[in-house]
Order: sequence, then structure tokens, then C-alpha cells
Amino acid sequence: MLLLGAALILLPPTGIQAQAIDWLDPWVWCEPDELAPDIVPATPDAPPIDQQPLQAEADQVDSSPVRSLLEGNVSLTRGDRRLRADRITLDRPANLARAEGEFVYGDPRQVLRGQQAEVDLNAGTGWFRDVDYYLASRNAQGSAEEVRLDRRQQRSWLEGATYSTCPRGREDWQLRARAMKLNHATGRGSASHLVLAFRDWPVFYFPYLSFPITEERQSGFLFPRQGYSSETGLDLTVPYYWNIAPNRDLTLTPRWMTSRGMLLGAEYRYLEPWHRGEIDVEYVPHDRRYDGDRGSLNVRNRAVPLPNLYTDLRYEYVSDDNYLRDLDNNLGFLTDNYLERHLNARYFGDGWEALARAQGYQILTPALFAATGNPYERLPQLVFRGERPSGPYGLNYQLHGEMVYFHQTDVVTGARLDLWPTVGWALERPWAYLNPRAGFRYTHYWLEDTAPGVGDSPSRAAPVLDVDGGLTFERPLHADWLGVGSGIQTLEPRLFYLYVPHRNQDEIPVFDSALMDRDFDWLFRRNRFVGADRLGDANQMTAALTTRLIDGPSGRERLRASVGQIQYFADRRVMLDPDTPPETADHSGLIAQGQVNLSSRWALQGGVQLEPDNRDLLRTGVDLRYYANPRQLVNVSYLLDRDEPNLDLNDQIHSMDVSLLWPLSAQWRVMARWNRALNLDRNLETLAGFEYEDCCWALRAVTRQYRDSPRNVDSQNAFYLELELKGLSRLGGGLDTLLQSSILGYRTLRD
Repeated sequence: MLLLGAALILLPPTGIQAQAIDWLDPWVWCEPDELAPDIVPATPDAPPIDQQPLQAEADQVDSSPVRSLLEGNVSLTRGDRRLRADRITLDRPANLARAEGEFVYGDPRQVLRGQQAEVDLNAGTGWFRDVDYYLASRNAQGSAEEVRLDRRQQRSWLEGATYSTCPRGREDWQLRARAMKLNHATGRGSASHLVLAFRDWPVFYFPYLSFPITEERQSGFLFPRQGYSSETGLDLTVPYYWNIAPNRDLTLTPRWMTSRGMLLGAEYRYLEPWHRGEIDVEYVPHDRRYDGDRGSLNVRNRAVPLPNLYTDLRYEYVSDDNYLRDLDNNLGFLTDNYLERHLNARYFGDGWEALARAQGYQILTPALFAATGNPYERLPQLVFRGERPSGPYGLNYQLHGEMVYFHQTDVVTGARLDLWPTVGWALERPWAYLNPRAGFRYTHYWLEDTAPGVGDSPSRAAPVLDVDGGLTFERPLHADWLGVGSGIQTLEPRLFYLYVPHRNQDEIPVFDSALMDRDFDWLFRRNRFVGADRLGDANQMTAALTTRLIDGPSGRERLRASVGQIQYFADRRVMLDPDTPPETADHSGLIAQGQVNLSSRWALQGGVQLEPDNRDLLRTGVDLRYYANPRQLVNVSYLLDRDEPNLDLNDQIHSMDVSLLWPLSAQWRVMARWNRALNLDRNLETLAGFEYEDCCWALRAVTRQYRDSPRNVDSQNAFYLELELKGLSRLGGGLDTLLQSSILGYRTLRD
């Protein structure tokens, strides 16, 4: 009798998973469907349904060898499947059951309610009329004029069917099909004369549509995406997904832009036992605004060919410098200033690791490298790092080694060997620590295309000595600070001494070195340069002080504040450019940073860096953040950076950035961002939008004015509209990526 358990699945699963936090549940505002109480709880470890007995309950039973009649509160149960009706007739020779009048069928996945049912227990078929249904996993409901099921063939037929995830009787959106056929064996369904209606207005009509009805991937068209921007005009994308194999697929993405023309895109993905990757290709046969062909290629592959050996391949290419900015694609490029190509092979041993790398670039913003020159390609680079944490007498040993060949056109090129062994000793106590270290760094070059009179094999060798030590004092709190009534406050003084003798490095080219960005951690670095081409001379002492406020019951750090300064005992004579005069200041200027967790939702952090005379600001930044959840947050940040006074005004940083997501009611919220370059009196991005989210659908609209770079005088405009039908799909696209990059902390229900 329980042949009704054949799945009645109208549409594929949505992929939305319920979260532990209520406001992340996509159905959090949905009232239970009237059929939800008839869902039957699943029985774990139950035998197959055919091996379970059929149990019957009724107020009255009239039975004969030919027919059985069950009347009054009839309930037929088999395992976790149940059929209820006021009257059920069983034709015993034919094993045919008929439910006359209203019936209700329930199992762990679905509920059906109708006016008439007929089930052939021998043939495994069923026929139902005027059916209402409910699918628990998708909070979906609908109706059908007629339903036919064939359990043996695993097929279902529906006439006059509807589907929606909205409350029954208040369907803001609904799918309507004249006829629908579901093949549960192949996981495919098809429908004829399918209409998607929103607020009773037809949005899409499909004469015929094939779709998957299981969670397994299926080939077919995906919902189109559309938008508008001043660069592309009206923008329509109609993706087609091809499920080639369980471990391979291909998405073809034709994209029509009224201002530019047709773009043809393809994304191929593969997953093998020892490697996985993706290949993205785009081609524009003729961009009317660019007046020519354009395209891009993005290849990514990660592999584990041998135990402990990992490889990583990335190759990025675009046809012209403005491709990424003009077409705003989502192919996963790391930046629109340059593209990276690399092949890394990394091996991990016991206490050591080795890296072999080939690396190059395609420069898209030449002005960004006008002062420093284009980055060198590493063809190849070999790196070794080893560490022995504890040896005789408590000593620990480290070794860094690198061999790399730098390639570039029309400039000095060559190979570099860099070796840096160190030995250290550590004394660790709960109240103090002392870590002296001694190292020796040797760097040698084999150069080509050097200037006349400049040697082609310079080298540099110097010891690097440092001592790092600190104390930790604690005291219990007796007053209520920042809401902490019981806890501890720490006071942590720290001294760091560094000595590196001066070595003349004027004949050594600069392949990959640059001044290190200065922050609080910079006070304790052993080299003020990144890269191996410059080893900064040093005779200096860093004095720093940190205090923390720790909540006793939770152990949470409510406040951390640090201040420090380097005292120089000698001038710094090693510079990136030999023509740059030495640095003669006696100290670095104070550097301070702090963070205050005002509550579980409010946090304030900032940093200040003073000029070497401690009289003026060199850099400062403040970030205030309110975070209740990913749907209610505020970010306010201010940044001033004039570390390079000779930079062009467009390259200096003096900005204000404000962003927010704020609910106006349970369904409405607003989103906005204002990012302004104060030194240029120019907005970099202005964004405003709203979101309406109901039980079964959501609408997001955003307008945006932006500049790709502070250098751009003219701004661009874009408008984004996205309609999400929960349990079905989204109409529109691109908003998730935009909002996540513009508003810190933004997340969607699909995350």
C-alpha cells in the first residue's frame, strides 16, 4: 500500500544549508506549512520497506475474500510511511486500494493530500487526483490536478502542477507547468509549457524545459544573469552547464553586451585523485568600444604527485591592459594591476622544506612600476629552509638558503646565492623570556649586462646578531574597566637589540628588495629591507611596552595597547639607491597600536606613527567596527599615510571609508559605502542600495559610482538588480562579489 513512497520531487535541491544561527536560516521567516505536521519521522536502521508489515487502524472494518472496506479514521502504516483517509477500499484479488474522499500521505520527505487515490499494489503504480503536496527539505509546496506514479520504473507524471517555497495561498512566486515527467532512475525531469510567475506576473516562459531532480550535477542551462553598467550597457549572460563526468565539467557562458558585443566564455574543471584544476577562457571577437579582438586565459592546477610533494600552477593572461577593468569578469584574477604566472613545487621533510619555483608577470598598470621598474621574473628560484628546534645545551639552529636567476629585458640580470644560517638559545619562563641569536649571511651574484666599470660577481658577507627579551607583570583588577569586573591587567616591557655591521652594497643591483612597511612588528625585524639584495646595517635598541586587559571568566582579551621606538646608535648608511643620503635620525619615532573590544559587538583599533622627532604624524589609522551579525554591521576607517613625501599626490593615501548594512525592519535593510580620497577631494566609490527579504524571495538593488584608480578623473556608473527566489535560483548576478569586496564583513545566506 505504501507505494506512495515513490519520491515526488518537482525541482532540484537548492544547495542552501541550514545554519546553526537562526538568522542564517533561509526559511527563518517562513511559517510551517499546514501539511508539515504529517511529516513522519525517519526510522533509523530500519529494514527495507518491502520487508516491513502493513499495519491498519480503522473505526470499522468489513472484510470478505473479495473486498475489504475500512471506514472511519483509517490509517495504513508501513515503516515510516503512512496513509490516512476516512474510507479505503481494498480489492483483494487485484490487490488494488482506493481512497475515496480526502486522503493524506506522509513520509520523512514529503506529504501529499488529495481527493482521490488509487494504488495497484501488484503493479507498483498509483493514481491521485487534486493533490496538494509539501516537501520538507526545501520548505516547498504546490499542487497538481493529477499525479501518476510507477514505483517499478521509478517515474512520475504530473498534470497541471505548481511549485513554490512561499506560504500556501500567498505565493509571491510560483512555477506552473501544463505537464511534467520525472525520471527518478536517471535523475532528470522535463516539463512542457512552464511559466515562472512573480506576483502573478509571468516572468519567463519555457515551451519545454529539462532539469535535474536530485542533488547530483546535471547538464543543462542555468538561469540567465543580467545587469547594466556604463562600460558594457545592458549585459545578459546565459550559461550552459555540461556535466562531462563525475570529476569533470564545463560551463559555456555566452555574454551579450549592447555597448561592446558578444563575449564567449568557458570554464573547465577537473578533479583527479592526485591533482585538481580549472581552465577559464574568454574571447570577444570584436569589442566595438575597444575596436578589436580581446580575450583572457586563466589556468590553475594543484597536485600532490608524490607524498610530501605539492605543486601549484597558475597562469594568467589578458589581451590588453584594460581588459579586466572594462569587462569586470569574475574569472578569479588576483589583481587588475598585474597578472602572475608561476609553477611551484614544494617538498616537506622532517624539520625542513624545499621550494622550486618559476615565476613571471604580465604588467597591466605600467605607471605603478614607473619608479621601481617592472618586477623581475624568477627563472628559476630554489629555496631551502631548515630548523632544528632543540639541540645540545638548549641551542636551536636554522638555515635559509636561496638560489635564483632573475630575468628582465634591457636591464641588469643574473643569478643570486643567499645563505643565512643562525644559532639561537631560548630561556622561557612564565614571567620572562630571553632569546639571543647569532647568524651569518652570505650573498653572492653572477651578473650580466652590468654597466661599464661595475663588477659582474659582487658578494656580501656579514654577521647578524640580536637579543630579544621581555618581562610579564600581572595584577588583578579591582575596578570595573570596559565592563571587566574580574580579571587581570598585564604590563609587558620588551627590549630588542640588533647589530649588523655596515657592508658596501652600492654595486649590488636591486632585483626584489624594497623598504619594509613600518608597523609595530617592524620594530623587531632583523632587516629593514625585504628581499636579499640589501642587508641593512644596524646598531640599535628597540624599547617597547604592551599592556593587556583580560576578562577573568571568559579569558577574552578586552584591551591591548603597545608603544615602542628604535634608538639608533649609528647612522644607517645602506640604502636602496646608492645616491640616497644616509639616515641620521637618532630614533625611529614612536609607533603605537591598540585594540579595544568595547563589547561583543563593538571593536576599535588603530595605530599611530610619528616622525623621527616625535613632533608630527607620519602615519595614522583608526578603524571602528560594529558587528552584530553578517546582516547588521558598520565600518568606519580613517587612514593617513605620507611615509613617502616625494610621491605624487595620486599615490599618497589620505582616505575616509564608511560602510554599513543596517536593518530597517525584519524584511528591509539598507547598504551603503562611501570611500573618499581626501587628499584628492575625490570619491573612489559611492555605493547605495537596499534589500528586501521575505520568507521565500529576496530583492537587492544597488547603484554604484566608482573609479578603478585614484588617478582616474572620470568616474563610472553601474546599477545592479538581483531577484532571488529561494529554493529555485537567482535572476541577476555579480552582487555577492561586489558587496563582499566593498563592505567588510558582508556575507550572504548562501555562505
